[in-house]
Amino acid sequence: MTLRLPDRSRIAASPDAVLALVVLVIFMDMMIYGLLIPVFPEYAPRLGVDESVIGVIFGVYAAMLLLFSIPMGLLSDRVGRRPLIAAGMLLLALATALFGFSTTVEHLIAARMVQGISAAATWSVGLALLAETCEPERLGERMGIALSAVGLGTVVGPVIGGLLFEYLGYTATFVLPAVLVAAVGLAVLAVPVRICRQERAKMLPGGSLLPLAACAVAVVAVAGTYGVVDPYLPVHLHAAFSASPATIGLVFAVLALAAIIAHPAAGRIYDRRGGSRYLIGGGLLLSALAIAAAMQAPTLALATAAVFVLGVALSCALIPVMPILAGLYRGRGSQGAAYGLYNTFYSLGLAAGPFAVAALSGRWPLSAIFLLQAGALAVVGLLGWLAVGRLGWR
Repeated sequence: MTLRLPDRSRIAASPDAVLALVVLVIFMDMMIYGLLIPVFPEYAPRLGVDESVIGVIFGVYAAMLLLFSIPMGLLSDRVGRRPLIAAGMLLLALATALFGFSTTVEHLIAARMVQGISAAATWSVGLALLAETCEPERLGERMGIALSAVGLGTVVGPVIGGLLFEYLGYTATFVLPAVLVAAVGLAVLAVPVRICRQERAKMLPGGSLLPLAACAVAVVAVAGTYGVVDPYLPVHLHAAFSASPATIGLVFAVLALAAIIAHPAAGRIYDRRGGSRYLIGGGLLLSALAIAAAMQAPTLALATAAVFVLGVALSCALIPVMPILAGLYRGRGSQGAAYGLYNTFYSLGLAAGPFAVAALSGRWPLSAIFLLQAGALAVVGLLGWLAVGRLGWR
């Protein structure tokens, strides 16, 4: 008798294992993203970095994400998902090590560029892999679980960064996590993933233009809100309530906790009952009310409660878009293209939000700009409510 070894191309990790892999790489990406937050304000002056350069260093990440998300998704169609995810993790390790050994502003910008390219790979390809390996009727919940890693990494990263910086110094703050990320990247290569290659993927499947436009508006609205809230809500909290950095950090932890809870819950609701009109349109409308309430809140406690509601509402508006995008491309295109587009939409919103506030800040007070944003979200939410009904989404 001859012993036949199993064909590795036919061996595939279970959907649960793939979900765990995607959660891990997203968590690592966001944890490394957050490492810089508590460290940079103290270290930057040593390199002569002023506020304008800080904006460039943080903005170049979104720019790289915007430029490379679709190419990375399409490349993964040709070479497979696993090699691109591993490459993304190894690039992230390189970027993290570069931060640790940076001695000039140019080094920091280069490290941030590499970090943005790595995020384009891990996000676009990881979400595409999840969409390919998960049953369509459970995709909303699983996408919600994957995106919960964003909130967890956002909370854990600054804590780890602050502790490492305080006790081990600047270089160790980045070198030690870089080693961990590199180990994860190499471990990804050991995960058996079914190979689904496509030589020529369709960027726009037939009849998908209007649904894609609706998805784009929803994702840009959510990402644009985060793009405004992340840099400018701390300014408002400090001005309105004299909130300390530690207090502001707790408020953002509440925002992250809301997302961690709401992402899988919204996905589960969509999987079982549909309701994209209520989740997307209603979520954007509720986001508008939450921002207005946070601006008008007389106490910090009430403002924090409004921020929690904002986190829940934004999660409800975002999560249904994930399985809807997968459905548009299933059997008619490439999941790599689908989630490359998703990443592109998100990075557009993330970049547009701060630029819009910067353009208005010289004319209007910050609280008025937030209320203007709330009004814009309400309009988009109302239009989304109507559009979802016309498109016939479940």
